[in-house]
Amino acid sequence: MVLLGVVAAAIGVIVGIKELAASSEDPPSASAPVSTTPSSTVWPSDETKASPTPEEDAIQTPDEETTTPGSTPRKPSYEAPPPDDQEPESPQHTGALTVLVKMGRGGKVGPNSWRAGAEPGANTEVYDATGRLDTGCYVQWTLKHDGKVVQKHTSSRCRPPSITLFNFEDGLEPGSYTLTADVTTDWHQTGTDTFSFDAVPA
Repeated sequence: MVLLGVVAAAIGVIVGIKELAASSEDPPSASAPVSTTPSSTVWPSDETKASPTPEEDAIQTPDEETTTPGSTPRKPSYEAPPPDDQEPESPQHTGALTVLVKMGRGGKVGPNSWRAGAEPGANTEVYDATGRLDTGCYVQWTLKHDGKVVQKHTSSRCRPPSITLFNFEDGLEPGSYTLTADVTTDWHQTGTDTFSFDAVPA
């Protein structure tokens, strides 16, 4: 009995020693503690945040507007070009007319003299602010011989095409003549001119 007690005591001592040794070892997690403080964490800078990644840059199109909450969308930079300068308006048919009676030179024998029997003919030059008038311009001719009306004629234009606007019907007789051109236009303009000359015997 004594022997059994000694053996049991010895076994108890061995078991106690093993338990003591096991309790004195560090747990696996204790040998390599993990730090919970973010002392080595690197945060992205403002410049890195502002620069889009290649994927973001590929997705955004040129027409897209970048906006943030509370911000006003940017207006497009394109502005319509100003209208082209308008050409100045051409002068209008207004104001008084400048009228000149132009006698033909056939039979002319002096500054204001033509040979009796000649048929020199006559035309007009008519001007307003637009320049010399042609169509839309009408002439009422009146020829007087020694103060008496001997011929009248109306021209449908103020510039001759290739013939004279006024022809002396029976040729000039000796004496004094006046040829008057009264002009009107489609724009209600008026003007007149009288040319005086003499017809002398040949």
